[in-house]
Amino acid sequence: MHVDKSLQNKVVNYLKQLGLEREQALVYLFLLQYGQNTVLTISKGLKTGRTKLYPLLEELAEKQLITIHERHYGTSYEAQSPEVIEFLVSERERKAETLRSSLPAAVHILENLQHQSPTHTKIIEYKGIDGLKQMNFNLSKAGGEFRVFELAGLDKHLGKHFAEKMRQRYQEKKLKSFDLTNNPDRANEPGAELPLAQTKYIDPNIFKIEFETYIYDNVVGLLNYENDDIFGVEIYSQKLARQQTQLFNLLWNQAESP
Repeated sequence: MHVDKSLQNKVVNYLKQLGLEREQALVYLFLLQYGQNTVLTISKGLKTGRTKLYPLLEELAEKQLITIHERHYGTSYEAQSPEVIEFLVSERERKAETLRSSLPAAVHILENLQHQSPTHTKIIEYKGIDGLKQMNFNLSKAGGEFRVFELAGLDKHLGKHFAEKMRQRYQEKKLKSFDLTNNPDRANEPGAELPLAQTKYIDPNIFKIEFETYIYDNVVGLLNYENDDIFGVEIYSQKLARQQTQLFNLLWNQAESP
């Protein structure tokens, strides 16, 4: 039976996500469609050299996707039932769970290596909406609290769904947030109601916030949300973060609850 090319490509792409190379996926689909066959027939059907096929077939056998039949008159190959794909998915899930459970220990080791670096000052640039989302995710790694010179609520910048997801993460991490804003109505907008979130209004005549800024740990993040120039920068510098925190606190003490 002929299989539509677009449908075949969908299956090939799915199998690639399970660790198969494109050529391996095509061999498996060929055998599944045409049944048990020799290397010569597979080679003609896929217009692929036999020398290249042998290692592909061996790897498919190792993955339990095909069976190798050796007879006195030659060797043939047969595709296993599609149900075997469920085994590959289960293996992926098991490996993902192992990676997740090992993540804290791995991150701890990597952070220790980072702290041993001769310099702790670095600058990381981010581009586009996805880059700004990454910066907001990084904000959730703060050690206890973070401060924001806020232009507008997260909902207005990156959408309601993402904003709610991040606020949930901040709560799970029990992070305290201090938002300084020029918006007198900020207390009535999403996010201000969180138990560990504090928001204060500062008159723009005293201090006009023109660039959204995050401050936490040893990081100062600068974010620009303008449509024609969306980018962000994270500066990792203990001295700069300490200085910006002092500036924030001075202004915070002059601000009022909105």
